[in-house]
Amino acid sequence: MSGTRILNKILCLPRKNIRQKNSIRQTYSKLHGNHNKSKLLGGLIAAGAGTIFGITYFVLYSSSEEQKKKKLVILGTGWGAVSILKFLKPDQYDVSIISPDNYFLLTPLLPGVTVGTVEGRSIIEPIRKILSKKHKKDTTFYEAECTSIDVKENKVVCKDLSKITGLKEEFSLDYDYLVVAIGAQTATYNIKGVDEHTHYLKSVQQAQEIRKNILDSFETAALPGQPDAEQRRLLHFVVVGGGPTGVEFSAELRDYVKGDLLKYYPANLVEKCQITLVDGLNKILNTYSEEISRYTESRFKSEGINIVMNTFVTEIDKNNMHLMDSKTKERRQMNYGMCVWCAGISPRDLTKQLITDIPEQTNRMALITDQHFKVKNSSNIFAVGDCATIQNVQFNKVIEDLFSNQVGELTLEQTEKVLEEGMRKHPKFCHQLTVMKKDVQSRPESMNTFSSLQSLATKTSAKETALPPTAQVAAQEGKYLGKLLSNHQEEIMNNNLNDVDPFKYNHLGSFAYVGDNRAVLELPIIGSMMGWSTMLLWRGTYANDCVSSRMRVLVVLDWIKSYIFGRDTSRI
Repeated sequence: MSGTRILNKILCLPRKNIRQKNSIRQTYSKLHGNHNKSKLLGGLIAAGAGTIFGITYFVLYSSSEEQKKKKLVILGTGWGAVSILKFLKPDQYDVSIISPDNYFLLTPLLPGVTVGTVEGRSIIEPIRKILSKKHKKDTTFYEAECTSIDVKENKVVCKDLSKITGLKEEFSLDYDYLVVAIGAQTATYNIKGVDEHTHYLKSVQQAQEIRKNILDSFETAALPGQPDAEQRRLLHFVVVGGGPTGVEFSAELRDYVKGDLLKYYPANLVEKCQITLVDGLNKILNTYSEEISRYTESRFKSEGINIVMNTFVTEIDKNNMHLMDSKTKERRQMNYGMCVWCAGISPRDLTKQLITDIPEQTNRMALITDQHFKVKNSSNIFAVGDCATIQNVQFNKVIEDLFSNQVGELTLEQTEKVLEEGMRKHPKFCHQLTVMKKDVQSRPESMNTFSSLQSLATKTSAKETALPPTAQVAAQEGKYLGKLLSNHQEEIMNNNLNDVDPFKYNHLGSFAYVGDNRAVLELPIIGSMMGWSTMLLWRGTYANDCVSSRMRVLVVLDWIKSYIFGRDTSRI
């Protein structure tokens, strides 16, 4: 090997120091040509000093560049958090993601997991795999739960809650900006026995547990000598909550019983199976159009699903459910074998802590944010998804416009009609209008004037989120915030977002599966769609919502597999 090549290998100068490298080569050639060893030694020392200087400068420059990156901490791996990561430009922040779940979950397909229409692992995507595609260098994931937030010191405290823990279970992280995207938990309304005796449907583990219990109920009922009354109780499945989750689970369960379990269990046993859907309002899918509600109720009745409306659950014990009619106040009991609770959401403990710690957070359900998702009275905390609500002073104006032509006292039917018209005109306020309608139905005698409705609107804004708690809303909010953090760093740093376009929710429609390969869809302009053709749109939409090709292929294959071979009846 020549002396020049050896010298280049020794020096290993950065590319930026081309002049210096050329100078060294010339010096070396000159010295080599003269065979002057002393001059060669001096040249090497000078070159070495230059190299050290160049490397030192490069390291210090790179270090200063890294220090310039702001620390962005994101809590959660749901729709909002993953949408932020998808639209956040890489290498702009030092990102840390904290969540007890190391995966993203396609929540709309959870009801299918309860009966095996799709498998649990088909609708999840590892968060580290998502990060590797775009944020491999600048992002770190920690599988832990954030237990507290110090808003004054800009610090989050986290704890490892997994079954396997090391010597250090707790740790803390500093942040320049914090994004809270932790979602919400199932609401129990402090009803005695709900937590102990019912199943929730918010996670893959809960869906799989429901699947086990369905099959266990049939196997227990099939044991010899089991009394008829006990068989009927074991096979009575009660679903509390007439929203999309409750309706879709009821439909999936009926398909499972009728299409699969009937093939393998005695017919006289399967005939004793009963599904009951309980809700406190006067119709199921209350946020949808009247046409869709009637269609769904008709489908359920034809399929043998019992619908109990205008009924509240007051207490639940091991085998019995205590009910009260919302109109007559009549109380009764109903026995059951398994109960799935899908009756709304409530804030998590961490959200409650922030509501307490940050001034003027007057909403009990979520963190109040501005139109850019910056938490009210905070300069560096953002929130999206079910744990956040946009402060909107327009809701009372909407109520004023809706009832502007109404004179004198209003009947319950008139008020319901106006509120339903408002849902069609203002899908953005559909959730709040639905809550108002529920309150009016429970107290029609005190909600029959414009002033009482205005007062109710103010209270509704204070206790409910502005937008419905759906995956669609969280995904759009996350997309907006990801772009905001990427394109408006200076405005965020200066706490001046007045010239930045605010978030605008674009309602793309609402789906619900109603059984027997039929679905319903409500679109803002087109209106209502129902039937088999809508089911194709339902499948296409959720296949498109998959965050990876792997997830999309697995979900479609599960649908094909369950259609051709049926759903599995093994209890594992």
